[in-house]
Amino acid sequence: MPFDKRKAFIGLLIAGVAGAILFLPAIYFIGLAIAPPRPMPAKAHAPPLIADAIWARAEGGRATGLTPMSPITLARFAGCVAFEDFKDTTPGDARRFSACREHMPAIRGVEYLSTVHMRDANAATGGFREAIGQLATAAWMTRSWTKAEFLDTLAERGEFGSGLRGVEAAAQGYFGHAAAEVTLPQAALLAALIADRRVDPWCDPAAAADMRRRVLERMRDDAVIDQTAYQSANAADLGLASPPSNHAACRE
Repeated sequence: MPFDKRKAFIGLLIAGVAGAILFLPAIYFIGLAIAPPRPMPAKAHAPPLIADAIWARAEGGRATGLTPMSPITLARFAGCVAFEDFKDTTPGDARRFSACREHMPAIRGVEYLSTVHMRDANAATGGFREAIGQLATAAWMTRSWTKAEFLDTLAERGEFGSGLRGVEAAAQGYFGHAAAEVTLPQAALLAALIADRRVDPWCDPAAAADMRRRVLERMRDDAVIDQTAYQSANAADLGLASPPSNHAACRE
């Protein structure tokens, strides 16, 4: 029988797709086996205003929940990022990830939370084992947690800069009152500071205000707030309390 190159190519393509589909689940189950015990969602509920701001910070968009990570959803997301990368040659991937958030809403927040979990479990070795465990943990969260559980946990365990962990400590540290009492601009600033170690609001208020603006813009785009609320919050002072006594002096 003559060798049919077209049939051989199609056969190899099908085999490659089938292998990828089988490989990712295998990585998932291996990762779960070697990763620390899976994280439990927080029991305390984040104030609604802060939850909306955190969802915007995580680039959740208008999605009503997390999208389970699977070979298909990851392929769609990767394809979207690759297409955006082809169109946009500027450095950095923040805009490309944002443009593709409809395929994997809040994926960057899920990734961050899985990193925090690995660190808390003393499993952040920096090796292949950690990478597989982190990926499996992130995939498990997208399959097991609701949007509310994800936001509550990120609010409770997130790092808000200046050594402040958890939204209650952050609200007290930055504004001098409980998280339930924060205003819209304060909620947006708190969300903007999650996982950011570069900006100190007391020392660089202009950069902090710009970070807050981006969160407010996403909240507006998500239809959580309207244009009037956005403009008012964006124009508001940061409203910071005095820095703590152990706060390092700002550089000139």
